[in-house]
Amino acid sequence: MKNSLNFLCKFMVNGIILGGMLGLVSCAGSGESSVTTLSLLKDGSVRSEIRENFGESYYDSTELQNTILSQTADYNREAGSSKITVEKVEARDDIAVVKMIYEKPEDYASFNRSILFVGTAKEAKEAGYQLDLVLSGTKDANETIGMSDMLAMEGEKLLITDVKDLIVLNGKALYTSDNVTVSDNGKEIQISLSGEEGKEAGDKKALAYVVFE
Repeated sequence: MKNSLNFLCKFMVNGIILGGMLGLVSCAGSGESSVTTLSLLKDGSVRSEIRENFGESYYDSTELQNTILSQTADYNREAGSSKITVEKVEARDDIAVVKMIYEKPEDYASFNRSILFVGTAKEAKEAGYQLDLVLSGTKDANETIGMSDMLAMEGEKLLITDVKDLIVLNGKALYTSDNVTVSDNGKEIQISLSGEEGKEAGDKKALAYVVFE
């Protein structure tokens, strides 16, 4: 996946020079050996785990750690509190591993310049998200719900995102938009664009909608 590679490349985009660590790695690479997983935790925080295989030791663990710590410290300072915690930064055997905890989904979205909303449908509408769409049931695709159904829900939560990486829910997916793939146990989702849908999306941010409980 490209997101994890873009995550590390983001530090260079923000003006940080990583020396020999990532200097020989193209940010436009395929990222086929990259794996990023986001987990929505029950306390409302978000855990991110990135595993990046560059194939050769172009990076240094200390440099990587210092760079990420510097960027997160800047974010926390501007936010006025510790919104992001770096749990682990390691570069070993040609694999870089970065584990981080974001206090809220909006902190992940802000830091990574993406969209990650988690809340009720009413909160989503108040935040300006478009809810005039149809979602299909994960158990029965013929069972659909619309905006009025979502707004009437009380216990269920709504996830709206453009993040292409695997997302682990703190519950089970009940209804999703057509561009979402759901695991057999209903606990993992991922945006899936293919064919004409992928061509039409192009560089635009395709939002995924997931109702879960």
